[in-house]
Amino acid sequence: QIRQLENQANKQVNVGSALDGGSGKSQWHLPILAMTADLIQATYEECLKCGMDGYVSKPFEEQQLYQAVAKFFDTNQPLAQN
Repeated sequence: QIRQLENQANKQVNVGSALDGGSGKSQWHLPILAMTADLIQATYEECLKCGMDGYVSKPFEEQQLYQAVAKFFDTNQPLAQN
């Protein structure tokens, strides 16, 4: 049951992404990382099937979380000027 709720929530988050003039193409994507104490490969695959973008198993080290989040940032882009 919890997996169904997670899947529904994930769909709602990404349906809320800005759509390009009704073409159905998203202009942006909100990355979703799963955090779970379950370490089996099947759980990771299930998370990806539900539309999640990554997975961090608990307990985790700060560096593990940083690496999982950092892959969603384009480090080649210049920082915005204020």
